[in-house]
Amino acid sequence: MPARLSAVEAVSPAFDHTKRQLFQPFRFKRWARLAVVSLVTGEFAGSSWGGGNVNLPSGGSGGKKDLSLLAYLADPAGERPREFLPWIAALVLLGLALALLWIYVASVFRFVLLDAVLRDHYELRAGWTRWRQPGGRYFLWQLAFSLVMLTVLGIVVGVPVYVAWVAGVFKQPGEHWGLLIGGGAALFLLVVGIVLVSLLVDLFSRDFLVPLMALENLGVWEAWERLLPLLRSEKGGYAGYVLMKIVLAVGSAILFGILNVIVLFLLLIPLALAGAALVLGGKAAGLTWSVYTIGAAVLLGLTALAGILYVLSFISSPAVFFFQSYTLQFFGGRHPLLGALLARPVPSGSPTAPFS
Repeated sequence: MPARLSAVEAVSPAFDHTKRQLFQPFRFKRWARLAVVSLVTGEFAGSSWGGGNVNLPSGGSGGKKDLSLLAYLADPAGERPREFLPWIAALVLLGLALALLWIYVASVFRFVLLDAVLRDHYELRAGWTRWRQPGGRYFLWQLAFSLVMLTVLGIVVGVPVYVAWVAGVFKQPGEHWGLLIGGGAALFLLVVGIVLVSLLVDLFSRDFLVPLMALENLGVWEAWERLLPLLRSEKGGYAGYVLMKIVLAVGSAILFGILNVIVLFLLLIPLALAGAALVLGGKAAGLTWSVYTIGAAVLLGLTALAGILYVLSFISSPAVFFFQSYTLQFFGGRHPLLGALLARPVPSGSPTAPFS
């Protein structure tokens, strides 16, 4: 079992582990699969996406007239908004369904990421089959925790605001400026505190709850029952872990943020040329903005966005791997089974035995 490393001491073996698995030797297939995992889980470095206004000809009985997409949607006759209301409602519902699906898939792939880093195991389909059940439990925990936090925030913010409104504080703010400033500041600090606590719980659940569920085949509440005594027994060590991870995250964000900006700039050049060619081709073909052309434009835009995000995720794979390895190196000295797995030599790319 490895020694119980401090938050600072765990950095070096995490770097060594990352270098050994990802660069000695470099395997494109491994990086490509890791990029999928990091993209799905949202662990890769952030990226941005922008676009410009485009113009296409709009047909009509009054002759040809160039209208931008914004002008098309802002039809003064009010017909355009009514035309799009059913589509907007459908898109909202579809967006909610996709968001839930994304969270579910990300919950499962969080275990796949753990498996990849700990055992050098990058089989996505087999990983999905293996970790679907604990991932589903983790998904339900995330939903329940989010609902609880939203409810708490709603009560904390809504009750004082409602009481102040009933008392007439907002009707004559000049007579209650002291209460408004003091109460607003206190409410702001309370909200910030709740948000920080929720972020801390989310961090511990991602970093420590998932390994406990995977290693010991525990449910969510059983894993919390195992984790909380560990946190209480070494408050300073875990506080140092949180602070060190913030420092490392800032450094990683700067480094990979610069790389991502450079790569994004290089990707946008051919995409801009392709977009210009499509606009000119559409104009030459006499296309106009309609539900179908807008849908096609959105689909093409989402496809391009997905491609860009995947490339950025591929580039950020070392950072994603390092942070998962850093967590395992820190936690390995505090969990006997994890420590034994970390100490066991695993040949790169070879099949490995299950955790148990």
